[in-house]
Amino acid sequence: MKSQRLARYAATALAMAMIYSCDRMPGRPSVAARPLNPDQVTDFATLYGENCAGCHGTNGNFGAALPLNNPTYLAIVDDRSISDAIAKGIAGTSMPAFAESSGGMLTDAQIKSIVTGVRAHWGSGQSAGGGAPSYASAGTSDQAQGAKVYADYCASCHSPSGTDVGKSGAIADPAFLALYSDQSLRTLIIAGRPDLGHPGWRDYAGKAPLDSTQVNDLVAWLSAKRGS
Repeated sequence: MKSQRLARYAATALAMAMIYSCDRMPGRPSVAARPLNPDQVTDFATLYGENCAGCHGTNGNFGAALPLNNPTYLAIVDDRSISDAIAKGIAGTSMPAFAESSGGMLTDAQIKSIVTGVRAHWGSGQSAGGGAPSYASAGTSDQAQGAKVYADYCASCHSPSGTDVGKSGAIADPAFLALYSDQSLRTLIIAGRPDLGHPGWRDYAGKAPLDSTQVNDLVAWLSAKRGS
């Protein structure tokens, strides 16, 4: 029995020595230098660059989608809303679902890293200011009033009808609206697109800031232009 125990001990020691020797072979990367599995990556820059930059821009702006490098947007939206948008996608837009639970490839920890990183890099840490319209729609809406808001605040850049190109594009064109959900329109109206010169809710020169009711009405008017 003693000889058997010694033999097993010797075999175990030999196996451990071989494993140790393999790890120290010339050219073999150390454990620390070995690449992480995709679901182990939590570095914000890597996650953002591989999953977000293509639509939201390398530096959070000048992309096809909503700029994340926008302190006004980050002041009105909470972490849960950003996390849900990443995890589940946004229906009615080109924003896909990224969470593993929704068929994507990101873990909960990776989504949290993106949300935290966006705020750390581009958030001002300040509120949107008193009177800011709410991020989510609240209350009723009136399309007729929305048409008046559009004429007063938007027509000078987007054309009186909203379907002609104007100076800044045909925002009421069904082809454009097919890419924007009502919430996306609301976010655009409130936060603006500073990277493209689009004003936010309180940035219209010579005009009073928009309130929540006006935003509700304007979104309702635009939504009706989307068609079936």
